[in-house]
Amino acid sequence: MLTQKEINYLKENLDAEYLCIRKYEQYAALASDADVKNMFNTLAGYERQHATTLKNILTQNGVNYTSIYESYNKPSAAQNQQNLSFSDAQIMNDSLSTEKHVSSNYNTAILETVDTNIRKQLQHIQQEEQGHAETIFNMMRTKGYYKVE
Repeated sequence: MLTQKEINYLKENLDAEYLCIRKYEQYAALASDADVKNMFNTLAGYERQHATTLKNILTQNGVNYTSIYESYNKPSAAQNQQNLSFSDAQIMNDSLSTEKHVSSNYNTAILETVDTNIRKQLQHIQQEEQGHAETIFNMMRTKGYYKVE
């Protein structure tokens, strides 16, 4: 049985996962560089897996929750191009900040989760989120958008 605090953390992280999915799909549509486009599409797929894991944990524990980000009207690439104009460097910087935030949220949930199995699942997801951040960071360095001094 989940505590109310655990339920709240799981819901918050589920919302963050759906937000990441939406952002990464939009960033893939906006990106001009093929490598950057592919990276964001790949990351969106991983975020979908994380959302499914969290949704399953909630469902298996009798919690019926629908994220506000779960159902949205996905804009077309043409709509994205008309409405938004961001450089690849800007969208990658925003996504790196997002991954840092999401990883931090998982850290708090991990430290305050009672169930060992759920904690292990959250740790696995957090490690993958850190890997996503590393992927973005490395791409930024490769493209010259992030200089390590």
